[in-house]
Amino acid sequence: MIEILDVSLPIISFVLFSLLTIPVVKAIRKAKTRKTLITLVWFATIFITVGITVANLATKYYEQASPQPFLNITLTSEPFTIFSSTFMIDAISIYMAIIFTVVGAIVFFYSMFYVDPSERLSERYYSVMLIITGCIIGAAFAGDLLTLFIFWEASAAGSSFLMLYKKTPESMHATLKYLVMIIIASAFIIYGLSIVYGITGTLNFWTVKNALMALEDKHLLVVAFIFIAVGYAIEAAVVPFHMWLPDAYTAAPASSSAFLSALIDQGSYYVLLRVLIYILTPPTVLGWTLMLAVLSALTMVVGNLLALTEKNVKRLIAYVCIADVGYNLVAITSVTPLGIMGNLYFFLIGGVTTALSFMTVGILNRMGFETLEDFSGVGRKAPLTSLALLLGAFSFAGIPPLAGFIAKYLVFTAAIEANLSWLAVVGVLASVIQAAYLVRLINYMFAKRLEEEAKIREPKKLLIPIFILVAAIIVLGIYPTIVLNLIEHVIQQLPFTP
Repeated sequence: MIEILDVSLPIISFVLFSLLTIPVVKAIRKAKTRKTLITLVWFATIFITVGITVANLATKYYEQASPQPFLNITLTSEPFTIFSSTFMIDAISIYMAIIFTVVGAIVFFYSMFYVDPSERLSERYYSVMLIITGCIIGAAFAGDLLTLFIFWEASAAGSSFLMLYKKTPESMHATLKYLVMIIIASAFIIYGLSIVYGITGTLNFWTVKNALMALEDKHLLVVAFIFIAVGYAIEAAVVPFHMWLPDAYTAAPASSSAFLSALIDQGSYYVLLRVLIYILTPPTVLGWTLMLAVLSALTMVVGNLLALTEKNVKRLIAYVCIADVGYNLVAITSVTPLGIMGNLYFFLIGGVTTALSFMTVGILNRMGFETLEDFSGVGRKAPLTSLALLLGAFSFAGIPPLAGFIAKYLVFTAAIEANLSWLAVVGVLASVIQAAYLVRLINYMFAKRLEEEAKIREPKKLLIPIFILVAAIIVLGIYPTIVLNLIEHVIQQLPFTP
């Protein structure tokens, strides 16, 4: 039997450990020897502890003879009251919690080596990363729109501290732009939720859905949908609301960019999936597929075209993140089991590949390589780092047998299955553009020659988490069933599956 403590323990653990991290790192900083080892043990303890709590929840859920599709746990004595905060446990929320914990741990250990614990304010940097991870897991388990909003906005607001860490003029400008955008987005979402509450008298996912299905006049619902969709589209960087992302990810430290692309980006797709598929299920509640298909096509094309003209490599990867938003929207738009399977697989692979790319580019940026011209011959200077970036680029481009190929195959096949062949064609053409600028990057790295070709000493500690992610995109490309078997339980619980 799953209790409220089982659900809240991963969130509580991250919050408590984030508070303890500040004094612990300060104490480690004063230690005379083995600072790195002690820091590593501390953070390993955190993620192992949280991993055990998530595993315990997953085990209890699947130990049931027939796991309930949607297990709701409220914090009040009477379930589904107007403002009762609800946690909802199902296959998709457990799947996302596992992804956030595992990928978050890998990226966090890169961050630990990238941001030296001896740096002033580094303890607060780590603390913010931990509390954001806890909030994202809280959003995954949210069972009502208010709880989802609170957890998600807390993680989005906390992200600004990760962008601002270096306090450069560029990071301050980018963070200010980001804060303005998420404040606008929050205002849109709150107004949309107020309309939903006015229509239904509740914010619980399933009570809202049942009330909206019985609604005869849906004009007011369309208005609410527009506000909510625009709000979350801003936070997910859907074109034309994408302008904050390239500046933010370029100005932020590479560890922050990797963390945000792996967790916040993937979390934003999850929020869209949960709201659009599970609550506003088309066509029974609202028909939104055409609008999202157009935004998907626009995001894929614009993201890749902007990357095609970009000279700064880190900014180029940021535009790849925008293009990935479009690919994820293709899967959501299909509203089919195959599409949701592709979307959930893309969650993981997209997060792993973007994190891998930002992590490798971060190492090269520290060596003084920023633009395409700077990257000339870097494949010979830093062979291990360049190899990791090469495999990440191949995965982005969908080259088999890497995991990116399977992700795009599932997404485009789902679009064809849903009679959206035109969207699949746009996606394939956008992928051709993507392959073009990634091949150009690879050409600079390995085909260009410099007068000085001496190798550079690469940071081995930073390469450890990087090659863990490299192994992931190779193994999951050859054996995608490792993840797809987990997703199978999600597909069986879809609200539109007979």
